[in-house]
Amino acid sequence: MTTINNYYNSEKAQLAVLVKMAKADNEVKGSEDMFLRLMARKLNLSMSEFEDIYNDADKYDFIPPVNQEEKYVMFYILIQMMKVDLSVDVEEIEFCKEVGIKLGIAENKIEEIIKLSIIKNKEVVEYDEIKAMLEI
Repeated sequence: MTTINNYYNSEKAQLAVLVKMAKADNEVKGSEDMFLRLMARKLNLSMSEFEDIYNDADKYDFIPPVNQEEKYVMFYILIQMMKVDLSVDVEEIEFCKEVGIKLGIAENKIEEIIKLSIIKNKEVVEYDEIKAMLEI
């Protein structure tokens, strides 16, 4: 159940999901750290809020967006977080599947997008490409 407090913490919850993805393989690489800091700025979070979320991401409940487009964007950003270090680990794949399911995305679509992301290892998978796969 989403409370008013949770609603106002949704930006923090979004960043917490990305922090959990970065930490899924038990190692946050420099590129992942930079991506997290960029996302914190995009979400208008202060450095102290970033540090708090980074150090204790588990205290933020996952709050899936209500809007379908926002769900797609969130999944897209999660995929980028998974790929940013040019290494996709099993733990990251499992976490991505878990979040995708919570976003209401069909498991077969999640797997197709992850597979494409792995094939395009060093290339950016464009948002429009992922969105098209989700809408089929």
